[in-house]
Amino acid sequence: MAASARAGFSGFPDGGLDFFRQLAISQNRDWFKAHKDAYELLWLRPMTALFDELHQKLEPRFPELAQVKPKVFRIYRDVRFSKNKAPFKTSIAAILPLFAGGERAEGGTGFYCDFGEAPFVAAGRWSMEPDLLKHFRTTVAADKTGVPFARAVQKATRAGFTISSMDALKRPPPGFDKDHPRIDLLKLKGFALRFPERKASDLKHGRALRDGLVADVARIAPLLKWLEALSRHTTLPKL
Repeated sequence: MAASARAGFSGFPDGGLDFFRQLAISQNRDWFKAHKDAYELLWLRPMTALFDELHQKLEPRFPELAQVKPKVFRIYRDVRFSKNKAPFKTSIAAILPLFAGGERAEGGTGFYCDFGEAPFVAAGRWSMEPDLLKHFRTTVAADKTGVPFARAVQKATRAGFTISSMDALKRPPPGFDKDHPRIDLLKLKGFALRFPERKASDLKHGRALRDGLVADVARIAPLLKWLEALSRHTTLPKL
């Protein structure tokens, strides 16, 4: 498999969506074992190759990428605490930490893709630990630092990005007025940007898909670097 992954990304082959549709119906280990080679050919190898190339192409903009590696997630679901006991996911996901020290999927500032029937792409920090979340809210609430951040976020949303977070409060966090001009940002428990929508049919276009993802990351790179600097309590870059 490693040799095939190094062959280069040329898109996801036809038949991948049918594979996931059949897996959704079957959802048994014997069926998957019999079709594991198809999963590797249709999804695992292309995703590995794509993230290897994204890693290489994004390194000039994010130098700490030299210290990290992309991760393609297992297709097996963790059903220990779930009522849904289906053993397999029906999409494939991968994450690329953009800075050193962010290897956990839910921690660090990273770039994430989930490909299947409804492709999902985003970058940022999907959740924040309590101390970082407190620092984020204080920083966003202050006009000196919050106004430039909000303007940069607004610019991104006008370009087709969408604010995303693992969770958000329904009411203002304690100590913040409901009429604060950036109250929607202050309610977030993480901060990420979902990329402009991609269709499942886009996944077969190798170079266009890869280069489009690189271009989208570049568009929001200042916000991602701002977010990482915030997490490290270092000087915030200008937005």
